Amino acid sequence: MRYKAIQFIFLVCLAPILMGFSILPQGIMGTVWMEKNASMPLKGKAKQKGLPISTMVYVYEAAHLNQLIEQDGNYAKGIQAKIIKQVRSDKAGKFKLRLAPGKYTIVLGYQDGIYIPFFSGNTGLAFVEVSKHQWQEIDLTIIDSSIN
Repeated sequence: MRYKAIQFIFLVCLAPILMGFSILPQGIMGTVWMEKNASMPLKGKAKQKGLPISTMVYVYEAAHLNQLIEQDGNYAKGIQAKIIKQVRSDKAGKFKLRLAPGKYTIVLGYQDGIYIPFFSGNTGLAFVEVSKHQWQEIDLTIIDSSIN
């Protein structure tokens, strides 16, 4: 009986670790917001985040501006990069994606293309870094007035 218990513990706990599998997952999680008619916050008032929105969240290999297709501000028709994962945020705007450690680009589905929620430096597209055994939490906002 004792031998079987040790075997079970080994198979369930130690074997995945020895084979390189992670018991503690990592990735990106957060909320997607839609902000209509963005404006500066009133003095003494916190800036409103907007309303939660259900939309597609796309994770690509780390990408740059020159990989965008028909970019217009924060909007583009597409991106020429390898897609890693995608998920739809729920009605509360929440999403969660398990990812291997690394550097990625995260964009949102909007109208007939993609929305870039932020730029990373002069040429980077919405970089997010995933560290081993850690969840990167991020709020992503679509600012409707930034679309021409």
